[in-house]
Amino acid sequence: MEIPRDIDAVLKRLLDPNREGEQSALAPEDEEYLNSLIASVRLGRRAVLIVEDADERLRYMFSNATRAEAVTMLGKVVEATGRRLADGEE
Repeated sequence: MEIPRDIDAVLKRLLDPNREGEQSALAPEDEEYLNSLIASVRLGRRAVLIVEDADERLRYMFSNATRAEAVTMLGKVVEATGRRLADGEE
């Protein structure tokens, strides 16, 4: 797997609305939410970014976190999602 060294370049490429004539698949409110997450990362918050490319390859990066911290964060996401699903939320 490739681990990008320049988060700004990756994020710019992902968020560029005029990228080679492509339109965003995200709703405007999702674009805003993603921008708020990126702002948090830039302020030093820990993050795990995972993108599945068209060829089904996963690209990821850990920002401001060690691998162990990233795995812990992913575990928290799975746990919280499981609780919401068990409570009938989606």
